[in-house]
Formats: sequence, structure tokens, C-alpha cells
Amino acid sequence: MTDSESRALRVVVADDDPFTLSLVTGGLEAQGFDVTSATSAEEALSAVARVDPHALVSDLNFGPGRTGAALLDRVAEEFPWIGLVVLTSHRSPELAVPNPELIPASVVYLVKSQLSRVDELAGAVHRAISGQIDADVVRDDDDVPTVTAAQAEVLRMLAEGASTRALAEHRGTTVRAVETMLNRLFLALGLDTGENASPRVAAVTLWQRGGIRVRRAGD
Repeated sequence: MTDSESRALRVVVADDDPFTLSLVTGGLEAQGFDVTSATSAEEALSAVARVDPHALVSDLNFGPGRTGAALLDRVAEEFPWIGLVVLTSHRSPELAVPNPELIPASVVYLVKSQLSRVDELAGAVHRAISGQIDADVVRDDDDVPTVTAAQAEVLRMLAEGASTRALAEHRGTTVRAVETMLNRLFLALGLDTGENASPRVAAVTLWQRGGIRVRRAGD
């Protein structure tokens, strides 16, 4: 699709990281899109209602408050004609938000670290608008460590600052059981669990970099 064809297309971009938001907004504008930016899920929802965009490009993790998954679910329900694109740091949504099941099946899912050119993002926006979601841009490299869905939840909560006791209370189990689960998580990530190691810090760093995926059936 040419720039002249893109120019009439309105897109809302939602991300709480100012650098990413500026980069994505500027890149899409350079491709000819009319872009409205938002820094929270609530702001994005207001923008969607105000500008009636052709597509919404949203991060998943906005910190406290409504998640990107909840935003996408709300938009899919109230504005089903809008194309939906996820642009996240995480290869698997379970690592980003506690409610990944809300993410509509119609989204085009992109991982930030795997995008090398802005035209890949522009192409994803066009696919979302036209309903062509089969061309996935998530590449599961063999050297990326995998975790279970339960381990992903624990890792996400660790990244949010949860203590071992808080994890135990959340999971309805004992501190000892959580310590065992954490050790298995660190081993799954290939981290050093020795006496002088800091596996929690290393695990959160891997999470922040998006260097982990969730194991699917058949993996």
C-alpha cells in the first residue's frame, strides 16, 4: 500500500514509555498515517472514542491500572471494526499482563525486539485493518529460554516487586513451595543459583529484555 493510501488511515498508538511512543508515532507518521498517541490504557480508550481510528497499536503492560489486554478487549467489544495490533517487549503475553486471556484472537502480535524496520509495523497495521492476521511476526528462536505459564506469572510478579511471601499468598501455598518453584524457574532460565549469585535480578533483567517465552503445547 502506498503512502497516499495510508494517509487517510487514522491510528491510535498507546505506550507508557515516552521513547517507544515517540519512535512508533514518528515512524508511522513517516509512512503516511494520521497518528494519535496515548500514554495509558484509559487515555487510549478516550482517543479511540474521539478520533474513531482505523487501527489501535497498543503495548500490554501500562503499570498500575487497566492493562493493554483489557484495553484491546474493550475496543474489540465496542469498536469491532478497528484493527488491533499488540506491540510488546514480550514474546508471550503471559509475561506481560495477568489477564492475557482478554486479548482478542483478532490481534496482530508484534515483539519490539524483532522489528527491524518501520514498514514491518506499517504492514502489521494494514493486516489488522484488513483482517489478515495469519502473517505472525513473532519468531520463537531456539535459544530463547522457555517457561511454563505458571512460571511466567511468578516471573511477572517478581518483576513487579513481589516478595516470596507475597507470591505464596497469591498462589495459596507455602513459602517453601514458592522457593522451590523459584529455583525451578531460575534453572529453566539457565541462571546461576549458587550462593554468590543473584538469580532474581538476572531473571527480571531477562524479563525486561523480552528474552523469554512461554512453553506451548507441543513444545
